[in-house]
Amino acid sequence: MNLLRLLTFFRLGDNAEDPRTALEAIARNVEFRGTNLMILVFAIIIASVGLNVNSAAVVIGAMLISPLMGPIVGLGAGLGVMNLDLVRRAVKNLAFAAGASVITSTLYFLLTPLEEAHSEILARTTPTIWDVLIAASGGFAGIIAAASKDRGNVVPGVAIATALMPPLCTAGYGLAHANWAYFFGAFYLFLINSVFIALATFATVRWLRYPLHSYADEDFTRRMRRYVTLVVLITVLPSIYLAWRLVEQSAFSQRAQRFITAECTLPGNFLVERSVDAPSRTITLTYMGEGPTTEQEAHLRDRLKLYDIDEAELQVRTGLLLGKEEDPGAQQQLDEQRRMMGKLAALQDSLIRKDAFRSLLQREAQAVDPGIQWLVVMEVPGRADSLPQLVSARFDQYPDSTRIARLQRWIDTKFDKPGQLIIDTLR
Repeated sequence: MNLLRLLTFFRLGDNAEDPRTALEAIARNVEFRGTNLMILVFAIIIASVGLNVNSAAVVIGAMLISPLMGPIVGLGAGLGVMNLDLVRRAVKNLAFAAGASVITSTLYFLLTPLEEAHSEILARTTPTIWDVLIAASGGFAGIIAAASKDRGNVVPGVAIATALMPPLCTAGYGLAHANWAYFFGAFYLFLINSVFIALATFATVRWLRYPLHSYADEDFTRRMRRYVTLVVLITVLPSIYLAWRLVEQSAFSQRAQRFITAECTLPGNFLVERSVDAPSRTITLTYMGEGPTTEQEAHLRDRLKLYDIDEAELQVRTGLLLGKEEDPGAQQQLDEQRRMMGKLAALQDSLIRKDAFRSLLQREAQAVDPGIQWLVVMEVPGRADSLPQLVSARFDQYPDSTRIARLQRWIDTKFDKPGQLIIDTLR
């Protein structure tokens, strides 16, 4: 009883649009002529420019005005109510729109002087199972909005989420540059979105029990279900494989970064560049300095097993051009890198000396007053010689004036100038 009560919240009730009115609106949006055709042309141009200049805002604008959702929803609705005439018109108009989009975007990318594939293009070349979930969810939201009197802002949101126009324009980019991986990847993303929006529409129309346009015999219904299942499987299986490969590559990159952070610090060398190529399972390390020895390289390769990346190819390089001193440019680079290594070594020595000085200072201060927990000498920027030496001391309990005066005299003598003592306590 409670479950049936819960299901009532998911019914459209009085907000449901009349099925005939909803189907008429869906059928009107299927056709690409007049207004829809002009909007399609402008949406193609906007999406192509947005991808070309890598502007997410422009691409989103193209998604919002694109009328490509119409024939896809019409295809699903036509199958749901057995209106084969609507199905034929939807398929014909969708094929026309897709072809026009690819051809127009191909011409644009052939003419534009900007040829680089930016992130907005690359993001639409490797669809995965998550794109299937987005398309199906967007399709359900879109058809429920179409079946409701109060549509709200659902349709623009669905247009942005499912992104039909940008994949077609990305396919045009791939065609213009003979990059078949981009072409097929982007067109596959468009196919995923189209199939699962249509499938969601089909399922929702049947769930809402829209009246059938014509009644088919059992054999036809069984064949239609078989074809729908086959199309869904053909569409979704490659996306599962691509998603699995994406997860594998992400896991490899994370393990490789942990390996580099924990294992790749070598004495006498400075790691200046690291590169992880997950698809080819390659890790490239470039050092500056003496160069890793054969034993060090072998040790690094052995350590790959601890991070479960023993199948990775480890390439170790040195930035020093040893053996090429006869080349003036190489010699200059060699000298510059040696100077940099000298500066790094001097900095390291300075830090070691400062650390040793702090430890010695701590022991001397505790000899003066055993109640001192720690003592820190603060660096004063600018003209430090003309300013008092700042010293912060923490005691186990607040010292009396005699202890403070004794510590103050020690500071003045130790640093050969007046000191400013800052007292802190644990309680």
